[in-house]
Amino acid sequence: MEEGNPDITRSGAEPLVAQRSGVGCGTGDGVRDGALQPVILRVFSDAAGESHFEDIRMPGGHRRSDVSTSVAWWSERIPVRHVIWRRVEEEAPPTTPHNAPRRQLIVPLSGGVELEVSTGERRTVLPGQIILVEDTTGKGHVTRALDDSTRVTLMLELDDEELLGDQ
Repeated sequence: MEEGNPDITRSGAEPLVAQRSGVGCGTGDGVRDGALQPVILRVFSDAAGESHFEDIRMPGGHRRSDVSTSVAWWSERIPVRHVIWRRVEEEAPPTTPHNAPRRQLIVPLSGGVELEVSTGERRTVLPGQIILVEDTTGKGHVTRALDDSTRVTLMLELDDEELLGDQ
């Protein structure tokens, strides 16, 4: 995917498009403010093969639970093909870039990482944050563990394989 097109998925009639982090999304009441929406760190390649970061917000809204009296912010549904649980037992070299094997969401459960894109920009990702990797072609990105703790991640392969050829 190219810059400016942060679709999470294209399944169904309408694309599920995450809003850019600069767009106000909330009511301004401090609790339901758009700043509290989950922000996804997107890693993507541009037409020249350079990898970049972009912060995007998950679309969704507040609603009451179907099974209790709780009110919560819920994202829109995101179709996925597979869910994979991964425990990293040996880290890759901290200077070797790689591409994402497919478009997928990655959620660290334990252990943090530093990501570096080909432009030299770096971001720290901690457990519970969300990464959307889309740099399936181009110069790739580098992943570095923040410490010696075991890294466990949940990987959600997005259900739109036809987009892999569009990168």
